[in-house]
Amino acid sequence: MNELNAESRSVCKRILPLIPEGSSVCAYYPLKTEVDLRSLMRTLIERGDTVYLPCFEKGDLTFRQLTNLGDIHLGEFGIPEPAPESTHYDPQMIDMVLVPGRAFDRNRRRLGRGNGGYDRWISRHRKENTQTQIIGVAFECQIVQEVPCEAHDERMDGVVTARGYTKAN
Repeated sequence: MNELNAESRSVCKRILPLIPEGSSVCAYYPLKTEVDLRSLMRTLIERGDTVYLPCFEKGDLTFRQLTNLGDIHLGEFGIPEPAPESTHYDPQMIDMVLVPGRAFDRNRRRLGRGNGGYDRWISRHRKENTQTQIIGVAFECQIVQEVPCEAHDERMDGVVTARGYTKAN
């Protein structure tokens, strides 16, 4: 576990320079198998950026503002999320979305958890804001030769690991 903690810190250090100060970022609260972004989120909040975390409302993925990592509770699927009264995100204001996954490939394809929640949300969001960067976040062991892909799967604009940032040409 210490190796994953160290790798998470390295990934956070890779991501921070990609985010200009004053940005609005959709992140995620990590599950045990995901890169831990909590230190990055603390840094972003401390420097005045706006951070949002995913939550489910009526079975649909949306994002609400996180103002303090201590102000979270377990949501519908047992995943920590901001309180229901927290501010909802404005799609027009989002600069970057950090997306977890089970695996990613070098073509920026993502293997999620199988319910398609992120893919549906990303598809809708891209129609509302074409400028948002959608970035996959992964451990090195999650980079594979090829991720199975279906027509509805959304490709990432880039993928960040501890070794670097791979983006679309």
